[in-house]
Amino acid sequence: MDFSLPKNILYIISGINEHGYEAHIVGGCVRDLLIGRIPSDWDITTNASPYVIKSIFPKTYDTGLKHGTVTVVIDNEPYEVTTWRRESGYSDHRRPDRVYAADSLTEDLSRRDFSMNAMAYHPEEGLIDPFGGLCDIKSKIIRCVGDPYQRFSEDALRMLRAVRFSAQLEFDLENHTKEAIRSLAADLSHVSRERIRAELDRILESPSPEKLGLLWETGLNSVVFPDTESLSPMWLTLAKHFRGSPDRRTILLALLFHISFGFHGQEEARKLLNGLKYDNETKRRVSAFLECLESIGPATPRNIRKAVSEFGRTVSADVFESLSIIRSQKNTDKGLSDRIRIMSPVRLSISGSDLKYAGYKGKEIKDMLSVLSLCVYEKPELNDREILTEIAQTISRLK
Repeated sequence: MDFSLPKNILYIISGINEHGYEAHIVGGCVRDLLIGRIPSDWDITTNASPYVIKSIFPKTYDTGLKHGTVTVVIDNEPYEVTTWRRESGYSDHRRPDRVYAADSLTEDLSRRDFSMNAMAYHPEEGLIDPFGGLCDIKSKIIRCVGDPYQRFSEDALRMLRAVRFSAQLEFDLENHTKEAIRSLAADLSHVSRERIRAELDRILESPSPEKLGLLWETGLNSVVFPDTESLSPMWLTLAKHFRGSPDRRTILLALLFHISFGFHGQEEARKLLNGLKYDNETKRRVSAFLECLESIGPATPRNIRKAVSEFGRTVSADVFESLSIIRSQKNTDKGLSDRIRIMSPVRLSISGSDLKYAGYKGKEIKDMLSVLSLCVYEKPELNDREILTEIAQTISRLK
């Protein structure tokens, strides 16, 4: 099995080999090559110490010397080179208490999380696969290296990573691996909320976001979504429908809260998104989607104009699409979503300044603009400055 490696990777490997040491690419980049993907980064493992690596290459910087890692810079591109290692003690369920030099490449690979990530490759030696990673890739399963209970006890984040890989690669969890997650799910509480959020985002942004359902199958939901006891089949249907949406993370988060909590969705969303340390922009977008979803009503021309004007075309189109699925509307207008995406929002022909000039003050101006907007949503032909001024004066006389 031969792969064409980048010239900088070949340069680093040959440079280490020429000084009498072993070097291989390892982990995720090998996995990606085997499944036909272009690796996003390259990791190299070696029996040379970090200090030897620093002496071989002219430009390096210390990435994590206590873990045996040095970054080698070639053509202004960074590449991590890590010395073979073994680990012991995981008192925080996340990182090893001690790191030692390993005696062999196989010993180094044995500490890794899943078989598909425990392979190495050398241009002359070929694939090194002591734990059956290639077989598991062909079978499309995610299986721990060795005892899954030990692997997950060492690093509780690996349980969530297993779900994430399942979603990204569209693989299944091997039964023993899944059972170990069920037994140890509560240990995920030792992991920082930021790391949990990052894995959750990758699941939702994956080709199979419906794999989020594995959190409930394994009990991980008790840590990630503690107030959501079950995942509705409707959400799974929506997740499959929005797989290709560029904004599926926002859509699916909002729909999860809506389906699980109804009109308490915004309150629950704020609580969980704050707890997971989400950024303000994500919180704003989820809130806007929920507000539109909860206030929109049926897909009448009036409601569509109102939604597009108040929430934008993209959110409105996604909301109406979601509602048609939730309400199981079999006679749905198939082109509605496309038409909404190119609609222009309503812009009133009258402004607050106009109303102020006509004698309105403070809150009166805001309230009147809201009323006039509703009039125009209902009948767009009323959107004329003189007509709206007359309507405003008529309303004022009736008070």
